[in-house]
Amino acid sequence: MDITGIFAFGILSALCAAALKKYAPETALLLAVASGAVIFLTVLGRISPVISGIQSLLAQARLTSDFGVILLKTAGICILCQFVSDSCRQAGQNALAGRIELAARVTVLLIALPLYENILHTVTSLIGAA
Repeated sequence: MDITGIFAFGILSALCAAALKKYAPETALLLAVASGAVIFLTVLGRISPVISGIQSLLAQARLTSDFGVILLKTAGICILCQFVSDSCRQAGQNALAGRIELAARVTVLLIALPLYENILHTVTSLIGAA
């Protein structure tokens, strides 16, 4: 499914969910979440060129794969967080969506901590060498 198909599927799903919402709100919510999951899995299945591109850029910059792992983990957490928090908001659970976003932010900071340490080490070594 190309991006046009994803957009069309999303619009049709939204229209169907909106039509169902008046008569069967639980079914409308289930349809919306399931449609979102289908789109998410479709996009996830097309992510390998992105990973290859990041690996290529890291190799050209002569950086270790640790940086790529951090980047991919944080991007994955952000993407999953967006999907889950949007689903919670659609279900009317705004507070829960906010807590999920907070958890994702903290997790991203924890994952990126080695990167911050590396940057700090590099900066201090440059300042000390100057």
